Amino acid sequence: MSGKLKLFLLIAVIGVAVVILGKVYLNATSPSSVKVMVYKVELMTAALDTNPQVIFSNAAGQEIDLAKNTDTVVWQAQIPAGTYKRIRMTVANGVKQSIANAGENPCGGDVFTDRVFSLVEGTDPNSQVEINFATHDDSGGTWSGSKMTHFLLGPVTIRESRMTRLRFNFVTANTLFCSGGAVEIRSPWAVWAEIL
Repeated sequence: MSGKLKLFLLIAVIGVAVVILGKVYLNATSPSSVKVMVYKVELMTAALDTNPQVIFSNAAGQEIDLAKNTDTVVWQAQIPAGTYKRIRMTVANGVKQSIANAGENPCGGDVFTDRVFSLVEGTDPNSQVEINFATHDDSGGTWSGSKMTHFLLGPVTIRESRMTRLRFNFVTANTLFCSGGAVEIRSPWAVWAEIL
């Protein structure tokens, strides 16, 4: 096969991929709500941190809405000084998503409230799973096997060991897509943390 033909085929494949991805991602819409039941939140210095700092733990769970970013997503704990590049959350596998306004359904269908989808397919929606948010230099926004590491938009730096209040601001905009006629919510999500 000649060099020109190989180059042509490569350009053709790239062009087709751009068209397909464009159709999927350019038609993204934003959910009205993304409700998650949270059981534990930990700050970690890196993926292999063996001493994560627990900033929230509740066996009964606390439901938060990642799309609303209200002051309910504020937790506090005694946290040692350091730079934390990862947030690990233990949540219920079943996440409730809603579309409140006509025209926001990427498939062109009706609005819906609290439709449950699983973070881990084939797993009970009531089971507990872990989701990770990490900075880019700690694999944020990458796949590892079947797991997505979401983005942590900047490290959390604690300057001195003390009781620290953190507010988490989640970004779920433009994460709803139409796939085969069904609405899907896709990764990555993102979060940044403010020290209050």
